[in-house]
Amino acid sequence: MKARTLFRVLLVLLVVFFAILAMRSIMRPERFKTVYTLRHDEIVNRLTSIRTIQTVYKNEKKRFAGSVDELVDFVENGTIVIVKNTGEIPEDMTEEQAFKAGLLKKEEVKIPAKNKILELDPNVMLKDFQYIPFTDKKKFTIDTASISSATYSIPVYRIEVPIDDILANMDRSIQPENANVFVKLWNKLFYTGLAEETQYKSQYKDMWMGSLTEASTTGSWE
Repeated sequence: MKARTLFRVLLVLLVVFFAILAMRSIMRPERFKTVYTLRHDEIVNRLTSIRTIQTVYKNEKKRFAGSVDELVDFVENGTIVIVKNTGEIPEDMTEEQAFKAGLLKKEEVKIPAKNKILELDPNVMLKDFQYIPFTDKKKFTIDTASISSATYSIPVYRIEVPIDDILANMDRSIQPENANVFVKLWNKLFYTGLAEETQYKSQYKDMWMGSLTEASTTGSWE
């Protein structure tokens, strides 16, 4: 009788063990994908913000910034020169006639670069855009160059984000410090060592934006 009971207990344990293995084989790649997608989307937000800031920077400086630190300084301290008309146009005059009569003049005005950036994209990220998310504040690297011919020279830039940077500190995403005991136990049971699963990592690629060989600021997600 005892032998039969022990056999049943062992059988139940084996069933539970294999059930856990089956669940792990299903859940682990999905969790890996979820973590990657979250990070991918956050990186896209920051890269598109950099692209917007670079656009305004180039319009003012006639070149692209060679580092994210330059862009941070531009956001915080930079100014943009805009030209606006001052004066009034009488009802019986055209704008051209008002200029000739001296009633209308063009005036250069400096405004904060931040205002122009937000005008171009109200949703742009202006804080911490220089850091690759989920890393220990590692900054994006900007490579710059120019495409030249006999008649023109076009500034270009490119930013690359290796997969190792995208998935940096993955364990922190899998096992948050503020998780309760049950969640921590669940994550430990199903997701321990997930960051080292090279067969999952190989399914995902580096991210990039821009080009050094053509005039494009397109990103790898587009």
